[in-house]
Amino acid sequence: MGVLVYLLIFILGAAAGVVFTKRQAPDRRVQELEMLLQDLQARHDRYQSDVSDHFSETAELVNELTQRYREVHQHLIQGAQLLCDDPKRSKDSNPANAFTSISTPEAREPHTYDQYADSELIGYEPPRDYATKSPQDKGTLDERFGFK
Repeated sequence: MGVLVYLLIFILGAAAGVVFTKRQAPDRRVQELEMLLQDLQARHDRYQSDVSDHFSETAELVNELTQRYREVHQHLIQGAQLLCDDPKRSKDSNPANAFTSISTPEAREPHTYDQYADSELIGYEPPRDYATKSPQDKGTLDERFGFK
């Protein structure tokens, strides 16, 4: 009878250990996953911070570069006015004016084929992608090409 009691206590202890281990295993796995998630979140936050810092520094450097460019341009203007100012020259031929006035290119009218006579366009044809074989067929560059 004594052996049977010890065997019963051993079986109950083993069963309790199995139940306890089964209940703890998912909790441990959940904790590992939570730690992994927190680590990934921290990495993501650091990455976002690094990207933000990078672009902030880039913007500052570009602004400094722009300011330096303006300073160099102002220096060239002042030097040209001081060193190239010749009262004997006319105002238009003074090299200093090259730095002081920025001229924009003249606006030209858009190029159209209406300005050419039909006889000048002989030998030219539109791209074959636009040419159709019949009124129902569409060229490959047509918006509806391939749709039925």
